[in-house]
Amino acid sequence: NLLPTSTPQEAQQWLHRNRFSTFSRLFRNFSGADLLKLTREDVIQICGPADGIRLFNALKGRMVRPRLTIYVCQESQQLQELQQKHEDGDAVTSTFFVYHAIYLEELTAVELTEKLAQLFSISSQQISQIYKQGPTGIHVLISDEMIQNFQDESCFVLDTMKAETNDSYHIILK
Repeated sequence: NLLPTSTPQEAQQWLHRNRFSTFSRLFRNFSGADLLKLTREDVIQICGPADGIRLFNALKGRMVRPRLTIYVCQESQQLQELQQKHEDGDAVTSTFFVYHAIYLEELTAVELTEKLAQLFSISSQQISQIYKQGPTGIHVLISDEMIQNFQDESCFVLDTMKAETNDSYHIILK
């Protein structure tokens, strides 16, 4: 989110991230505080009705529904915890898996890679490939087109494999 303490450069980055690139030159010297002080009428007058309302809502933090929401669960982490409880003598009465919501706006493989990297607390460069498990267990390379055809609110179990060649990972959506 845009903060009152954001510099003009950070405000520019926020405008680009939130699909307001067309107004970046207009607001190039505005800090976060300057943008956040604008009234609804100011923004509509500067940007026009449609974009003005959209920008005002974004500035005020009104959540716009993401284009795609997927839920992911880290398989290896969940199974390790389950096995540890079993080894500690705890009775495993029910399997409880925690899912994380991932909100996608651009519906691209790059965006999914960045969001998964955030989830795993690694850099996006450490994820070499993302696959979706297809029919008969085959691994299909994730593409922008595949992501654009995901059902909203799909659930996936993530399996991670260390790449053989370097310090990166392959992620499989099951």
